[in-house]
Amino acid sequence: MEPTNVLPDGDVGLRNHFARAFFARAKRNAEEDQVLDAVLFDDEEISDIKKARTRRRPGGSNKKGRNKYKDSVWARMLQDNADELATPGSEAAKTFRSRFRVPYPIFLKLLEMTNEWHDETKSDAAGRASIPTALKLLGVLRILGRATCFDGILELSGISVSTMQRFFHEFTAWFRKEVYPKFVSTPTTLSELMDIQAAYAALGLPGAIGSMDVVHLAWCMCPAFLANLATGKEGYPSIAYNVICDHQGRALAVLTGAYGSTNDKTIVRFDDFVDDVRCDDFFRDFQYEVRTGPEPHDRKMECGAWLIIDGGYHKWPETQAASKVCSLPGYAEWRTQMESVRKDIECFFGRLKARFRILKTPITFHKKSNIDDLFFTCVGLQNMLLDWDIEVGVRTSWEVEPEFGLFQNEEDGDDGEGRLWSRPRLRRYGGTKETFVAQATDDFSDFGCASFPIGAAREIGRTQPGTGETARYHEKQAKLVEHFKQMRASDANRPMWLLS
Repeated sequence: MEPTNVLPDGDVGLRNHFARAFFARAKRNAEEDQVLDAVLFDDEEISDIKKARTRRRPGGSNKKGRNKYKDSVWARMLQDNADELATPGSEAAKTFRSRFRVPYPIFLKLLEMTNEWHDETKSDAAGRASIPTALKLLGVLRILGRATCFDGILELSGISVSTMQRFFHEFTAWFRKEVYPKFVSTPTTLSELMDIQAAYAALGLPGAIGSMDVVHLAWCMCPAFLANLATGKEGYPSIAYNVICDHQGRALAVLTGAYGSTNDKTIVRFDDFVDDVRCDDFFRDFQYEVRTGPEPHDRKMECGAWLIIDGGYHKWPETQAASKVCSLPGYAEWRTQMESVRKDIECFFGRLKARFRILKTPITFHKKSNIDDLFFTCVGLQNMLLDWDIEVGVRTSWEVEPEFGLFQNEEDGDDGEGRLWSRPRLRRYGGTKETFVAQATDDFSDFGCASFPIGAAREIGRTQPGTGETARYHEKQAKLVEHFKQMRASDANRPMWLLS
């Protein structure tokens, strides 16, 4: 009798070990056969005993150990409906996006990037066919989009729970490190900053570059020793993320999660983007025009970009919130506009959670780092989908011409060194092609022009603002309120998309 497990010639020690084990098992079987012949068993019973003794455990054979992935539901969908999935607007393409939350072309793009990172071989160590990366990626998207448990992926793709769980965390960690920075970034050039500010200037809020708020994700698998730190005003353990987005709904910055008991004032002190807006000359020297009176010439340039917030943050000049108790003339109208525009960040959270349902359910991961990777992956995918929808015409965006004209600073005696300014061109959402663009001969200054020295580059600085932050906060807010008041009072060249 010869052993059937043949190993490579180089593994002499292992070959001898398995050979000895094989012959020892054969010897035991022969001794058992002698015992069976000695007792009073009929031939049928002896045959059943020997058959049970040689039967392999379920799943232990390389020939019949797991499902055939090519015969799974998802594999047949990708193979049989490839042409229809690639056709925009087809029923299969709509169903694919509904089930996996991304259009098929974005899935192919993600698959291409994943293949570059994920080394997929044709077979595993046991000689069995490897799991296709496409099925693993579909599993990740289904978990993100519908909060499906890992066992639910097994039913549709044949991928085991342990394999899917390991790949999911590896994918989100890779996505956060490699892909997320390509789609979520803060403005670093003049044109990017002016593009963002132009939308807010048209709404009567010049100088604003985004809305900021904190979102909490429930954490049901929080370790017991962290329960007090993770339980805040929500009443249950959670992880809090400080997020900043622009008026278009694009995420600009996300801060690594904090435990739920940490308040917004503490969280914001660790946000690098907020620190840049407060201390970086690129944002502090950014200039925009505000109106100071009813006359056309009652205008001046104001410095310092700022973020729209709620009342839970610090009173910094660079973070402006509308007060519920202020009764200054025109303040109520400005507050209504501010509260309306600040909903940008709330709508961002709503779209994010509606698209990726896993964020709406209590997170079942044990490690906070896995939750961070999950949230950053969802935000990165959200920006990817926004770019795609704009590209195919589902949604439209602001289009800004930074070099439309030059603004001469006559008061400073500028002799040819002008300042760039821009005008926004608005397209409505919803598929219409209608745009609102001021002509070159129009008095575009009612929108509030943005300016910055020509050729200026962003240089990071850390000169902390001095004392008197609250006083400067109220002073800047008063200028913004006056600007909005004068815009509402002026009927000449009033922007028709400004809320009345």
